[in-house]
Amino acid sequence: MRKSTIYLSSSTLLFTLLFAVTTVSAETLSLVVEKVEDGDTIVVTLKGKSERLQLQGIDAPEDVENAKLTRDIKVTGLGSAALLPLGVAATQHLRSLVKPGDSLQMSGNFDQRDRYGRILVAAVDAAGKSLNELMVQNGYAIMTRYGAVEADLKGRLEKLESEAIASKRGLWGERRSTAIAWSGLAN
Repeated sequence: MRKSTIYLSSSTLLFTLLFAVTTVSAETLSLVVEKVEDGDTIVVTLKGKSERLQLQGIDAPEDVENAKLTRDIKVTGLGSAALLPLGVAATQHLRSLVKPGDSLQMSGNFDQRDRYGRILVAAVDAAGKSLNELMVQNGYAIMTRYGAVEADLKGRLEKLESEAIASKRGLWGERRSTAIAWSGLAN
């Protein structure tokens, strides 16, 4: 009996320590935008150097030739002439929401990177609006289908995505059939 009590206490302590380490690794920083790279990536100065930050939980179409565009072409059967205008529109929309010199509240684990070397963040503007959610709500991005998305954020993004599609906002109105092919979503 005594051994199981000690084991339970050790397990509880281990869980508490792991939870504390995970919690400490997420932080919120006020960072100044250098540039908007594309529809889901912002460049900021962090610790004295330029860093690429991915808006967590979302995916926007590509606006330049790269490996992801090549994958999108293969998956959709559409060419770059059809897909690149989606990315250009998404990038222009994010640039309308945030400009170089703007200060954003960025939350994330700044020591962890995705497979493209970007830091995943939730970005909030001076008015308290989530850029991640605005891009989906306005119809210029979708909830990412790759990687884990926190359940609470996933629920909000799914709802915003459905509403944008139904209301034909952004790409869902401008270039609906191409956007549906790119996204893999049914209309």
